[in-house]
Amino acid sequence: MTTMMERSFKYLDERLGSASLARTALRKVFPDHWSFLLGEIALFALVVLIFTGTFLTFFYNPSVQEVVYNGPYEPLRGAHVSAAYN
Repeated sequence: MTTMMERSFKYLDERLGSASLARTALRKVFPDHWSFLLGEIALFALVVLIFTGTFLTFFYNPSVQEVVYNGPYEPLRGAHVSAAYN
């Protein structure tokens, strides 16, 4: 069955030339120059920034009321901080 599919794909490729077209299109989609890595890093950082910002909006309390800190950071435990920081 596999050889029949391979023969079919080979026949279609010979008739249409789709493999060279796909290879050319993929070369444009995934460029191989090193400078494109900088853009990929910037895009990844933007995605992380959007994801974490959206996540933090669910837990942020925009209050300036002073509360006593009881969190995991030991040097601040017992200090008066704003509710936004807490």
